[in-house]
This record gives sequence, C-alpha cells and structure tokens, in this order.
Amino acid sequence: MSNNLNLLTISEFIGTHDPSLDKDIVTLIDDFTGELVNFKNDNTIPADGKYLYFTKTNTDSNPANYRRMHTGNISVRISGASGDGNTNDYCEIQKLLDEMETGQVLYLEHKRYMLFNTLQINKSIKIMGSATKDKETPPFLITHNNDGIVVNARGVVLEGFGIYNIKSYAETPNNFTGIKINGSKGAPAYDMIVRDLSILGYKTGLEVNYLWSSQIQTLKTGNCQVGILVKGKSVNNEISSNTSLSFDFATADSKGIWFLGEKEEETEKEGWRIIDTLIYGAYDAIYAEKTSHVNFMNSMIDFCQHIGIVLLNSCFNWNINSNYIALDQPGYGISLTNSIVNPSMVRGHKIIDNDILSYNTVKNNNISIGVNIVGLESLYDDVRGNSIKNFKAYDIRALEGLKTTISNNKCLSEIEPNIVSNFITNDNLGTVYYQNVNDSLHLGKVKITYADAYPTTSSSEWKRGDIILNVGPAVDAPIGWVNTTDGTNTWKPFGIITA
Repeated sequence: MSNNLNLLTISEFIGTHDPSLDKDIVTLIDDFTGELVNFKNDNTIPADGKYLYFTKTNTDSNPANYRRMHTGNISVRISGASGDGNTNDYCEIQKLLDEMETGQVLYLEHKRYMLFNTLQINKSIKIMGSATKDKETPPFLITHNNDGIVVNARGVVLEGFGIYNIKSYAETPNNFTGIKINGSKGAPAYDMIVRDLSILGYKTGLEVNYLWSSQIQTLKTGNCQVGILVKGKSVNNEISSNTSLSFDFATADSKGIWFLGEKEEETEKEGWRIIDTLIYGAYDAIYAEKTSHVNFMNSMIDFCQHIGIVLLNSCFNWNINSNYIALDQPGYGISLTNSIVNPSMVRGHKIIDNDILSYNTVKNNNISIGVNIVGLESLYDDVRGNSIKNFKAYDIRALEGLKTTISNNKCLSEIEPNIVSNFITNDNLGTVYYQNVNDSLHLGKVKITYADAYPTTSSSEWKRGDIILNVGPAVDAPIGWVNTTDGTNTWKPFGIITA
C-alpha cells in the first residue's frame, strides 16, 4: 500500500487471500479512479464480477464476495476505459454494463471511447453523458465500422452523449446502425427515453422495433442515409424537442423518418406524435407505410430533395398541421398514394395551415406539385388553410372521385390552374379546374353545376336559386338554367345567346 491512510487498493485486497481482512464492510481505493469505495460482504452475488462486485479467494478455502456500495452514478472510469479515442474500450464498458443492476446509472466522462464491437444493454438502466446545454460537444462513443448500441430491455434511458462511426456513411457507405432498440411482438420495448443524443455516420441513425409509449427528444443525426427507422407494431410514441435530422444532399434515397411497411410481415404503426422537429436535406423527409393516426405538427422540412411527406398504402388519418415544408428539387410537398381500403373509415387525412413551397424556381421543372392526392383509397381528405407557392404543375391536385375537400388555401404559384380537383369551395385563392362536369360548386346556399340540359324530374336535392350551366352553349340557346321553386322544381333559362 502506498498511501497515508494505510488502505489497500481493490486489486491489493483481492491479492492478499487473507481471510482475517474480511469484514462486513471494507473501505478500499479504486485502482482506476483513486476514490475511496466501500464494499459490502454479500455472498448472494455472482462469482464473475470485476468492477461492481468481486470474489476474493482465501487461504482457508472460504471465498468472500463483495459488492460495491453506491450513493450516486456509476462512472465509466471504474472500468479502466481509457477514453483516448484509439484504444478499444469495448470489453471494459460491456463488462461494466453486464454487472450493473436495474435502475442504475452509468456516467460517461467527457472523453471518446472506441468500440470494436457492439454494446449490448440487457437491463433497464440509464447511460448518461456529461453533455449539458452549456457544453458544445458531448462525450462520444466511436465505432470501428460496426453497429453502436443494441438495447434488448425495456425502460432504458440514453441521454447526453454522441455516437459516430469512424468512417461516415456519406464518405463510405456502410450497413451499420448507431442505436438499435429491439422490442418484439410478445415483449414490446416500453418506456424508452432517447434524449440529447448525436448519432453520426451510419446507414441508419436510430432503429426502433416494436417501440411503445416512448420518447425521442432532442436527437440529432447527421451523415446517415436514414435518420429514424421505425419497424414492427410501434405505437404511441413521440419525436419532439428540437430533434434535428440532417443529410448530405448527395446521399441517395435518404429518408428522415421511415415508417417501414413494405414487407408483408411488417405490422401497422399508429399513434405517433412528431412535434418541433427539423428534417433537413433528405430525399424523402417522411416516408410512411402502414402507419396511421399520426400528428405531424409545428415542424420544418427544409431543402427536401424529392418529397416532403409521402403516405403510401395503409396510411390513414394523419394530421399534418402548422408546418413549413420546402423543396430544393422538383418533387411533391405532400403526396398521398394509398390504394388500400380503410377498414374503419372515419375521415381522411387533414392537411391544415402549412406553408408548402419550392425553392426550385429557375431549373427546368414542370412536375412539382404542392399537395398531390392520387391514391385510389385516399378518400375524404381535408386540405385547408395552406399557403402554397412556386410549384410548376399544380399547387393542389386531387384525382376525380376522391371527395377531397379543398378550402381556404392561398395558392400563389404563377400557373393555371392552381387547383385540380372536385369538392372545392369558393374561398381558395388561385385558379380552379373542376375535373368532372357533374361536380358542384357551393356558394353559400346556392349550388352551381354543369350539364347539357336541366333535369326533367323533380328532386329534393335542388333548391330555389340553384344553377345549371349549359356545357353546350350555342346561338339562341341559354347560358344555363335557374331553379325558381323548392320541392317541385321549375327550371327557367337565362342568358339567351344572340347572333
């Protein structure tokens, strides 16, 4: 012993093999941190410990087991991890994780820890870095061309650190994942918290499988191909608090948030809330399959390279509200393409109070559309109160028969028509093209429609003041007919065309 307290280090104590030193509680010096640590004699612990518990063999053949007594967080320093950014610290950190108990907190010092293998978390613990709001950079885990962290337990908290691959995906494409949370059909990953993390340089930043009732907050991803990948039946989760998913413009087919559903075995996802989130530079910012009842609100999609939000088959009842969606290349602001019947149809999607625009005003572009509704089962969608600008094909397009309600939008693109659809109210700003001559325009209590003749039989659907415009105007023929009575309809011609 080399201290004035006449205390042994942990390794010295184990090396004595002296049973006379065994007490209920012993105070030792940590070999790596130099801190004084109390250990409690506990014969119920496993015999393979190294950092949080250990076994001391004795000359009398009666081993003694000791458990580290904690009053606070467990520092990664007690494992002897170097944190120099070059030495492989995987074994030390993984062993420490394995020895931790449910509910304990592992504290990462402000260093860089190299990992040549994937860390596995199999208990409900918390890993917390030294990153706080007033520090520029967090502690980092660095992977040596491998996956970063795989979580196989519920109730895990990951907070305040960064993780990046030694070679960025944008520089050298890879198939690695920064953090993967593994739930399953029989055991969903409940109550997870991912907060204040930076994930850089992987094919997929964060992958979640069967995630339930969890939070992703202030997550930052960069130089990945996919920011957040959602798999399995993941339900009632939130992405929020200035989460930022950024992409290199040159990364092919990049996706900000990908709700995967194209595989037959993939199940539906529902109940997500995406709030106060930035997705920057992605090819497709939100790419959703088999995902319903989602609120995307108060967020920004900026410099999107293709489609801001694309909702594919079996996507129902999204509320896209109060967002800024901007394209940098020709494409679609929002595209709804579902062709699968909604088994519990209540309403369609709501696209309300968004700013949707294209920065692409110079390049050859005759395909871009602000809101594009073309799925054969994308029925009863409500497009209302949006401001749409700088698109070259249409501001809003909805195919005939989808019964899309389009109202109170400011369509500011310098094109004609701005809107192509049916069920269009008269409070939109922009030029309107009605796809079907049998569609009706309602102006207050008056209905205006088109036909080549007025109906010969009475119908209660017609009210006094309703107008039918003549689709075959000619000399000595009327511009249209107006109904002058309720109930028993009386149609009178108006506007006779003279030679």
